[in-house]
Amino acid sequence: MNFSNYIKTPLEQWIEEQYRTNGVLIPQDLDIDRIAMIFGVDIVYYDNNSFSDNDDKVIFIDRRYEQTEQRKAFFHELCHVIRHSGDQRWMPDLFREAQENDANRFALYAAIPFFMLEQIKLPVNRSELISLLVSDYQCFPDFVELRFKQVEDRISNSEFISTFTYGGTTKSNYELTVNEASDLDLIYLQQPRIHSLYGLDDFSRPHALVIEQRLGFDWNKPLHLNVERNYKLLSQSFYRTRYDATVQPGDLSVPPNQSEYVTINLSRVAWRHGQDVTRLILPLEAIDDAINF
Repeated sequence: MNFSNYIKTPLEQWIEEQYRTNGVLIPQDLDIDRIAMIFGVDIVYYDNNSFSDNDDKVIFIDRRYEQTEQRKAFFHELCHVIRHSGDQRWMPDLFREAQENDANRFALYAAIPFFMLEQIKLPVNRSELISLLVSDYQCFPDFVELRFKQVEDRISNSEFISTFTYGGTTKSNYELTVNEASDLDLIYLQQPRIHSLYGLDDFSRPHALVIEQRLGFDWNKPLHLNVERNYKLLSQSFYRTRYDATVQPGDLSVPPNQSEYVTINLSRVAWRHGQDVTRLILPLEAIDDAINF
């Protein structure tokens, strides 16, 4: 397996940065009390179900659990504390689902960091590999299997993800390709304009895709984007308006056997932002998460 083809999401990179800065470099450093201290979170061990208090930055861990179960609960709840707000008991289902999906991704990244994984000489035999990681990272076999499958899938999809990378200034690199394949039944009456948006400090790949439809989106249908080639650079200054909406990972999917496409569930976007939106902001982090999780 060629680990050099693995692409880390911005969230994964941020977790790695926190770990490296605080000397968390090998699996044995992943002590949950130490990790909690790094992120400014308190742990309370008690005799009840695990949960977290985001406002007070406290994670309550059921001490009746064995260590592996405590670790699983901790990394999941850690995401809620440092990334989320609100009380899930009173949230709409879509918001609660989005937070849970984010916490599940975070737990995989934080409990089995890739920068540690790539330093290990892994057995060729699958069962031996899983057993080794279970022992090193003190995680359940199904959790380890899910994380390693995620790594494998991301490596196999690296060529697909690289189509988003800025590739030069030739016309072919800037051509807009939306809903091109009529034989795949992905044609829409409306053809939105898509541009790539770059950050000020990184021109290696776009920060986001800006999808504009002045006549309005068809909110009752999903939007399929062909990502075989790069998108034209957004030339004018970019300012957010009340007609903009940010696409989240939960709004995205990859059609089966059509890895060159990403599908946006427009009805979910409209549910959050209304139907007056004329421009979608699609962060590449959201695309990475949808493809690789």
